[in-house]
Amino acid sequence: MNDKEINIAVIGTGISGLRTAYILSKRKDGKLKSITLFDQNDSIGGVLKNTKYNGYCLEHGAQGVLLSKDSFKNCVDELDLNHKILLPGKSKLKRYLITPSEIVPITPNLFKYKKKGLLRIRDILRIFLEVFIKKPITQNPNESLYGFFSRRFGKKFASTFLVPLSFGIWGGSSRKLLVRYTFPQLIKIENGYGSLFKAGIYKLCKKIFSKNKKKDLELASFSEGLPYLIQSLYKEIKENCTKNNIQLSFNSSSKISEINKHENKIKLIYTSLINNDTSFALFESVIYTGQPWRENGILTSPQCPVASNAYQNLKKIESHSIAVVGLGGKNIENNAPQGFGALAGEWSQDILGVLFVHSIYPQHAPEKSFFYRVMLGGDRNPNINLLTNEQLLELSKQRLKEINIITDKTEFDFTEVIKWDNYIPLSTELQDKVLQSIWQLEAIIPGLFFAGNYIKGPAVPDCILQANETAEKVMHYIDKI
Repeated sequence: MNDKEINIAVIGTGISGLRTAYILSKRKDGKLKSITLFDQNDSIGGVLKNTKYNGYCLEHGAQGVLLSKDSFKNCVDELDLNHKILLPGKSKLKRYLITPSEIVPITPNLFKYKKKGLLRIRDILRIFLEVFIKKPITQNPNESLYGFFSRRFGKKFASTFLVPLSFGIWGGSSRKLLVRYTFPQLIKIENGYGSLFKAGIYKLCKKIFSKNKKKDLELASFSEGLPYLIQSLYKEIKENCTKNNIQLSFNSSSKISEINKHENKIKLIYTSLINNDTSFALFESVIYTGQPWRENGILTSPQCPVASNAYQNLKKIESHSIAVVGLGGKNIENNAPQGFGALAGEWSQDILGVLFVHSIYPQHAPEKSFFYRVMLGGDRNPNINLLTNEQLLELSKQRLKEINIITDKTEFDFTEVIKWDNYIPLSTELQDKVLQSIWQLEAIIPGLFFAGNYIKGPAVPDCILQANETAEKVMHYIDKI
C-alpha cells in the first residue's frame, strides 16, 4: 500500500477555492496530510463580501444566486442551509428597461413597447417571424450572442432586450461573447426545435400538464448576505479537516509570485503583503483559482515554451471593470419603485443597471427605506474606476434622477462604492485557446489544476460546478500518487 502523505495548496479563497477545498477536506483515507489556503486579501470570500451599516447590506459581488441551478442547490443541501435561504416574493420579480428618461416595465405584450418608442410595427413582426427562420446548415462556431439573437429575432430585438441582459451578467460585450459558451442551450434548442418560439410553446404545454414539481427560479440569498455561504463552507472545511486529521492553514495577505515544477512536486514562492517577507513551500498538488489576466507572471517554465505560451493565453483573457454603488435612505414619500431592477440599453455611456434591493430583499434594508444598487462601467465605460468614489456617487445619483427614481431633494443615510478592476471575464473567440491552455498546463505540470470564474462562467453556480470537477480531478490524481 502506498502510504505517501499529500500536501495540497489552494490559491484563492473565493467560492471556487473554498468549494474545492471543502470537497477535498471530506477525504477520509488519511492520505491527505494538509490543505494550505492562500489569498492576497486579509479575509476569505473573494468577491462574495458585503458592507453593512445603518441597517443596509450592500453585496459587493452577486446580489443572489439562482436556486434552480443544481450545483448551487446541491451545495446548499450539503451545508444544510435550506432553512436559511432568503427568497424575494414573486411580486418583487418585475423587471424594467432603462430609457434615457424613465424605466419601462418588461412585458410579453410587445405592442406596449411601440407606445414607448422602443419597437416599431416592423420590429414586432420580425420578432414573430422567428418561427419561420431556418437554422443554419453549418453552425458558425464563433457566432456571438448578439449575432444569434439578431439572426433569430432581428437586430432591434437584440439591441432592445439582449444588450441590457448582457449588461446585467457580464457588463456588456454581447457582440464579443460566444453563444456556445454563454448560452449553449440555445444552440441545442435551435437544433432540436428549429425555433425558440416553438420550443417555448412546447415547454409551456409540458409545464401546464406536468405533475412534476417545477424548479424554483427565484434568486436566493441569506439574511446575512452571500458571505454566509462562504463562512458556512469555511466552517465545514475546518470541521472536516479536524475530523479527518487533515492539517488546515490559511496564509492571508500572501501574494503568489511563482508556481513551478520542482522535481516531483510543485514549488510556490509567495510574499507577505504585511511584512514583505518572501517564502516558499512544496506541494504535491496546487489548485489555482485566481485570475491570471490580473496577475503578474506567476507560472514560470523557461525550459518549456509550450507552458509559457499557454500561460500567456490565459493572460490575454478579456474582462470588464465594474463599479458597484449603494444608495439608501428613508422612503419618505413612499414612492420607491417595486420589483427586481432595471437594465440600461446601448444608448448608455456608463450605467449598466440598478437593482431595487429594498424590494428584492427587504431584510437587507431598514423598514420604510429605499436601497438601490447601481452598476456602472463594463463596455459602456471601461475606465469607470478611474473616477473617484465621490464622482461615482454623484454620477449614480444623476443617472437615477434622470430616470425619475430619485429627486434633488432625496437624502441618503447609506452611500458606498465598490470597485472591481478587470474582474468579469468574457468568453470570446479566445475561449477555445483558454481551455486548451489549461489542459496543456495541467499536463506539463502534474499536480497543477485550475478552477475559477473564467472557465465555465462568472456566475456562482458556474464557479461551484467547475470547482466540483476540479476537486474530482485532484482526488483521482491523489489516488495515483
